[in-house]
Amino acid sequence: AVGVIEIVRALTRLATFERSRTGVAVDDAVLERRTFRSLTASTLACFVVALAVLGFRFQVLPLGKVVDEGQGAEYSWGPFETKASNKGFVDGWARWNFSGYEGRAAYGEYHDLVQQMKSIGEDRGCGRALWENYKENDKYGTTMALMLLPFWTDGCIGSSEGLFFEAAGTTPYHFLAAAAMSKQSSNPVRELRYVDNDASVGIGYLRALGIRYFMGVTPESIAQAETLVDAGDLELIASSGPWRIYEVSDSDVVTPLDVEPVVVKGRSGDQRERWLEVGTSWLQQSDEWVALPAADGPDEWQRVSVEVDLSRRQGEPGSDSRKVDIVTPAQTIVARPLTAVEVSDLVVGEQSVSFSVDQVGVPVLVRVSYFPNWNVDGATGPYRVAPNMMVVVPTKNDVRLEFSSSNMDRLAYGLTLIGLVVVMTMYRRQRRDRIRTESQ
Repeated sequence: AVGVIEIVRALTRLATFERSRTGVAVDDAVLERRTFRSLTASTLACFVVALAVLGFRFQVLPLGKVVDEGQGAEYSWGPFETKASNKGFVDGWARWNFSGYEGRAAYGEYHDLVQQMKSIGEDRGCGRALWENYKENDKYGTTMALMLLPFWTDGCIGSSEGLFFEAAGTTPYHFLAAAAMSKQSSNPVRELRYVDNDASVGIGYLRALGIRYFMGVTPESIAQAETLVDAGDLELIASSGPWRIYEVSDSDVVTPLDVEPVVVKGRSGDQRERWLEVGTSWLQQSDEWVALPAADGPDEWQRVSVEVDLSRRQGEPGSDSRKVDIVTPAQTIVARPLTAVEVSDLVVGEQSVSFSVDQVGVPVLVRVSYFPNWNVDGATGPYRVAPNMMVVVPTKNDVRLEFSSSNMDRLAYGLTLIGLVVVMTMYRRQRRDRIRTESQ
């Protein structure tokens, strides 16, 4: 549409210029009127063409008809013909999407599951939930219907997928966890080293992400989850239709650390890729790390370099077989035990986390996705740690983290406001000049 307008505008000005070359004078007011008429005519023409094309595609044009001459029904409109079966499918999409959750045959199952999760939150406490990534969840209206758990439960049950979906550096780790806890996950993030349907692996991922509840639906996933019940890693707490709901042990959002973190020295290259290598290596090969790796930290924390394990490299950059590199500490990490700390009075808000500690000066892990906009009061930090969480070092007994606008955000808002003022000023000036010209 923009291209059509610019072409018409250029042609109008070119025609006016050619007339001026022949000695016919054209003032600015006449040029503006001609340009307006041309743009109006071209807009109406494009509108009619667009309606005709869409109407033909959806087979709803006036005088159009479906004719069956024994070789398959065809839709015809004047000289144009197409197979009747080629009718556009967007109307089917609209019917599917706008019939609502209540319009699905499986709405009763979905409703009961949501109510069960709401009841669990009221009885056992609020927390994040990860459900099995299963394509048949589409029967609820979309495979992502359970992303609305926070909506249906007034924010009590958080949606792991909705919380970390695409907008956070934690997204890859969510899908690693979903794969390990699902019969067959979609595994949408490229180059990750997925492990499918292995709860013994997935339980560590759930804890690292602060997931409190797991919801399994396929017999295969549930069977895997049951292997962890006897060990006390999972507890079966409820059922709803085909779903089994488990509570994850030792999966607090804020928790003390046993060992002081170590700061990983920076490396050249794409920094998102470099951190993904550190995060996935720590998450999936935790036995190779005696301390939690951090992107930054106090001066007294150890600094270590990492190196790529070439023996486990898979594929070259750009290849379909490419997997994210595994990195290992290049030096021996000295484990520095930390004093035991008790965390209490935890409150997780929409954009804040607050808690109390009985000792200051000891690092505390906050299992909330790191982003530079997080600010902390009553502690130093926050420091980004693997896989993409935060560590703070309390300087007071009461600590509060809050997600707020950064200086870059404020600068962007200011530039936007200035831009709007400039546009309005230019518009008013041009309008005054046009009125002045017409009055002359």
